[in-house]
Amino acid sequence: MSPPRRGLLVFNPKAGARDRGRQLESLAARWRACGLDLALVPTTGPGTATGLVASRLPERLDVVAVCGGDGTVGEAALALVGTGVPLAILPAGTANVVARELGLGTAVASAEAHLASTRTRPVTVWPAAGRACLLAAGVGYEARVMGGARPALKRLLGRAGFGVTAVAAWLRYEFPRLEAAGVDAAGRPFRKEGTIVVAANTRRYGGDFLLAPAADPSDDLLDLVVYAGRSTAGLLRYFARLARGKGGHLALPEVERLPVRSVTIRSLEGYEVEAQVDGEAAGTTPLTVGPPLGTVRVVVPA
Repeated sequence: MSPPRRGLLVFNPKAGARDRGRQLESLAARWRACGLDLALVPTTGPGTATGLVASRLPERLDVVAVCGGDGTVGEAALALVGTGVPLAILPAGTANVVARELGLGTAVASAEAHLASTRTRPVTVWPAAGRACLLAAGVGYEARVMGGARPALKRLLGRAGFGVTAVAAWLRYEFPRLEAAGVDAAGRPFRKEGTIVVAANTRRYGGDFLLAPAADPSDDLLDLVVYAGRSTAGLLRYFARLARGKGGHLALPEVERLPVRSVTIRSLEGYEVEAQVDGEAAGTTPLTVGPPLGTVRVVVPA
């Protein structure tokens, strides 16, 4: 009989169900009977998952599983870049974009079966604002929405909590002038101006919004989407097309898409503008994304 596989199950006790710890204890017992021995390790606050995982890597782990939202997943991924240790995701956050993008389901119950899989998919990890970016990083309207969504509102309303904040931000958005400059896919310098700038590693962001249909999370390129509109009506039209999920927003004359290797987004106003990384507030401009740190291998269904 082969020895049991060993690993960690890092979980955010504040993400999702209140009885998450008991649920995971029950699941861990079932996995143990199937030859997968996972030690449960709760995070103690934002940004702590990276250190928790890194401190246990000398134990020669076979897998690191994460139960939490996109933020916790990104923190764990940062510790696993280049190690070869697979990352398994049990989605328990508000948007769960990484899990959606990789076809892992959007709930712990629907995703836990893939833990036994030996199939993995590489996902590029990008540095942004001192943290790991797996999904997208940007400046402007959507960063204001992410930063303005209070944790209590997100817990109470889930993804609808972002909708409440989005309306308020839409009515007050001042369309600041932003500069995006860096290196494009061909290695040439570029410079663009807009009022919302997002650098996407995955196709989706904010849940089901298909922002960058051509993005590939396993390559070493970002899809830069620059919106240059300056009216509330135009912004509504942009997000209406984005919500349809067919890429129609990219056909608008005020929208430009560019594959890039790295980008720095700066404010051209007399003030700095809010930034976000993977759906979490990340301070203000300037925001630099890239070059990539490397890849992490994410467990996907067999």
